[in-house]
Amino acid sequence: MDIRPIKMQPQSTAPSLPTSIPDELMAEILSRLDVKTIVRFKSVSKSWNTLISDPAFVDKHLQKSSQKQNIIVIWNDNDGYNVSRIPLHRLIGNPSISIHSHNNSHYLERGCYIAGSCNGLICLFSKYFYITENVGSRHVGHENYSIYFWNPSTGKKSEKLGSFSYSTPLERLRPFHTLSNTFQFGFGYDDSTKTYKVVAFHAKENKPAPVTSEVKVFSLGGNSWRNIQSFPVIPLNGLNHRHTCLNNGMHLSGTVNWLAGLNDFYSIHEYRYITNVEDFVIISLDLSTETYKQLLLPQGFDEITPVRPVLMVLMDCLSFSYDTKDNGFVLWQMKEYGVQESWSQLFKISYHNLQGCCVKDYDETVCLYKNGDMVIFAKPQCPDRAVIYNLRNKKVARIRVQDCIDWSFHASVYVESLVAFR
Repeated sequence: MDIRPIKMQPQSTAPSLPTSIPDELMAEILSRLDVKTIVRFKSVSKSWNTLISDPAFVDKHLQKSSQKQNIIVIWNDNDGYNVSRIPLHRLIGNPSISIHSHNNSHYLERGCYIAGSCNGLICLFSKYFYITENVGSRHVGHENYSIYFWNPSTGKKSEKLGSFSYSTPLERLRPFHTLSNTFQFGFGYDDSTKTYKVVAFHAKENKPAPVTSEVKVFSLGGNSWRNIQSFPVIPLNGLNHRHTCLNNGMHLSGTVNWLAGLNDFYSIHEYRYITNVEDFVIISLDLSTETYKQLLLPQGFDEITPVRPVLMVLMDCLSFSYDTKDNGFVLWQMKEYGVQESWSQLFKISYHNLQGCCVKDYDETVCLYKNGDMVIFAKPQCPDRAVIYNLRNKKVARIRVQDCIDWSFHASVYVESLVAFR
């Protein structure tokens, strides 16, 4: 019987794959993915679920996603108000968008508003107003408030928390009556205690004495409000003025910041009496110590028009804009937070350059976003007044939306995150 030799297969020179991937490498890979994909991966195994739920991984993913910014817009359809987030690269690449076709929307209940956005969490508050008649036939107005938290990326929303009410006698009844000294809200993160905090305040008339304020703080994880020291000066959005979303509390580096007036106001209707640039100041609340400090505006701010200035956060820096009497728009940035000398003028442009897309009028123009030469401007409550402007070549692209957008919530840069509320 013939015996045939056995042919030996040549050994492969390709390296063999590891049987498992180190946790550090797996965390690095997963942290680069979008939230929707990561959440699906939690069901792969217990070890993956543990890794993705680890606070260290949540922080790593947040750092990565901060480079992929979205913009939050409020829009109205026939059913009511909705909140949507739009990737900025999508908006810049295609100014003609349809908000209602985007699937990242959240319906706002009637009487619900946005307090702020921080680390991928959006804080919302609801307000319900009603009137009662007490003994002596005097009418009393009541406002009930609640807050809740929503992560648009994960779709998780908390139950309503921190309910409180405020009542005041009404001098007379008017149709569609609301309280003129309603509470305003701000939202931020206290890094020293790893706690998200909500700030609520309202201005109180004390005639013949000047207007004072009542300030409350709510910490996520608790379920009660604490009164803290009142503002040393009154934030301007606490006075009765249109577009209170503008100049609402701007969160930055563990602080919440408001544009305020140094005047002694004797009425909550007195904003129009600010006529000197020296009467404007920034009031900053440190969320760690819950104490205040005042920051000065740039020395180049030297004129006032009927359009009030706007405080915002752009590119992780406190920023400040205003109109000029010569038909211009100016944007300043505080390069180093709290350092007066670090104010730097980023640009001054003429409204003529915007080719009628954002006209100079009695409404504020807000700068929603800036990155390099690309700037997004909008007019609050004017859905057809939003443009993308190139500072270098002065080209203008109108953002054509098909829904009624309220651009006044301009503190709207949002990043995806896995941050959860507890």
